[in-house]
Amino acid sequence: MSRWRHEALKRLPQLQKVIAQADSVMALWIELVCIFEKAYRCDPPDEKTIAAIYSYADWCIQAPRRPDAGHDPLTAVIVCFYEDIPTIRPARDDMPRWFSYTEVADNPSVFGYMIDQHELESLLGYMQKNRHRYQPRASIAP
Repeated sequence: MSRWRHEALKRLPQLQKVIAQADSVMALWIELVCIFEKAYRCDPPDEKTIAAIYSYADWCIQAPRRPDAGHDPLTAVIVCFYEDIPTIRPARDDMPRWFSYTEVADNPSVFGYMIDQHELESLLGYMQKNRHRYQPRASIAP
């Protein structure tokens, strides 16, 4: 079993079927972003799923690189997840809890990819204003 699938199953056991059907880590992230958006739109938001997806994203950021972008965890999480977060209003509003201001400000090509310059500036202002909400995640362990 691939490492990306093993880690996904460990961190997101409730999504076993989705994980099993994904033919690549990129395909899995395409599905996860939909699940992530749905978790934010629940009333109340599904915090367990949101936290588990962020945990898997943390693992993907630190995972060993693969030469094929479609199978590279880092590429997949950036292209299929991080770029989309600012377009999902409830997730965007919650970004200060999950990302430091610096992480967002230092990566405008990622967090600003799907939004225009004005929206990116607004996001950065929001992140700056809400810096106090950020609490670093302890580790990438589930």
